[in-house]
Amino acid sequence: MSDKVDKKTEKALLHALENAKAYTQKLREGRDKRLWQPVDVPCSLFDALCRLTKDKLDEIRRTYQFKGLSALKKAELASELSRGIPIVFHNVLNTLDQGRFALIKDIVSHSGMIADCGLSDSKIETLMKHSILFPGSYEDKKVLFMPHELISIFEESGGDALQQVVRRNTEWIQLTHGLLHYFGVMDTGRIMDKLERLTGHSVGIHDFLSVMTFACDFYGQASLTATGMRDCRAFDAEKIVEEYLMHPDVEDYPFTKNQLMKAADPGYVERSPQMNRLIQLLLDYYQLPKGEIDELMLQISSIIQSDASPTKVIQFLQMQMEFPSFDFVQQLLAEVTEVNNHTRQWVLKGHTPHELFQKEKEHLIAVPGQSLAPVRSQLPTTSNSVTHAKVGRNDPCPCGSGKKYKKCCGK
Repeated sequence: MSDKVDKKTEKALLHALENAKAYTQKLREGRDKRLWQPVDVPCSLFDALCRLTKDKLDEIRRTYQFKGLSALKKAELASELSRGIPIVFHNVLNTLDQGRFALIKDIVSHSGMIADCGLSDSKIETLMKHSILFPGSYEDKKVLFMPHELISIFEESGGDALQQVVRRNTEWIQLTHGLLHYFGVMDTGRIMDKLERLTGHSVGIHDFLSVMTFACDFYGQASLTATGMRDCRAFDAEKIVEEYLMHPDVEDYPFTKNQLMKAADPGYVERSPQMNRLIQLLLDYYQLPKGEIDELMLQISSIIQSDASPTKVIQFLQMQMEFPSFDFVQQLLAEVTEVNNHTRQWVLKGHTPHELFQKEKEHLIAVPGQSLAPVRSQLPTTSNSVTHAKVGRNDPCPCGSGKKYKKCCGK
């Protein structure tokens, strides 16, 4: 009876999955049809706007913070936007970084249109919200184009002064992404203070927020919070802030400018000696391509940041691969624990548990005649020592799942 139920349930799940895939494909096709409509180039801003839905025009209106236009019909709104955007478009240009500036420069140098260069739909829609470029179809090919009025404004503004602002913005964005990689959550004032120390220049709050609002929308590596910003992996920002407040005596780790620039890469993982040893252990047992290794490191780092528990990492790895033996599990647990203890963590303000344990040890007083033993820290650290006691098949699994070893990692 149960087999019949299981088969029936499996069939229903497969059918639901197929329907979901078909629905997703239908949505994608509809989105592509709206994005890549035929266009005649050169194109005016008004004509480009008229190709959009009323909802998309409202997004542009909100992006530019135009007031008193919400009640207008589509054609009226497109007309008002086409008049208002060129007046303030220089403000948008002043929020660009090197990547987006180079993209516009490329389009302008090709008479306002280039072939689709592989930008994601979300990035294209973000640029469209700022009226920087629009997608279309020209001679049956996907293209990105810029309205001729805005090309003229860019050509008039694209001198040394704008390029200097673009370099400044690029540095701000990269350093902010690097800071959030290591700290997880930061209020605006804290970020600005660090930027001023790192760059040697003052940071105006209006310029900074304008630059970062656009960057957050375009890159998706960070997002704005009520008081500042958070890394895209920091789902529980309040928990991190609470941990900060519990340990006011812990200073922020003093990262260098070079360290932060490296950490700005969205796929960056700090390759500590401990992480290298863990990866080598996995390579000794499994054939893993480089891309999969990089993804594993990224996932392991994210799990540690969100949970700071070796147990969760072991459980994640068990879902990815079959563990060959109990000895392997013990080795893996030891290496994962070392990685955890030497990973810079958000809740520790960029320090590793090992670093803070060493600092605490300096303030401990040993009892005469006894050696100084490790003491459990009040901070959320993990002990550096890993025991390798023999565990039977009916004993609790060393991964910490609470199950018997034979029903968990010992399967």
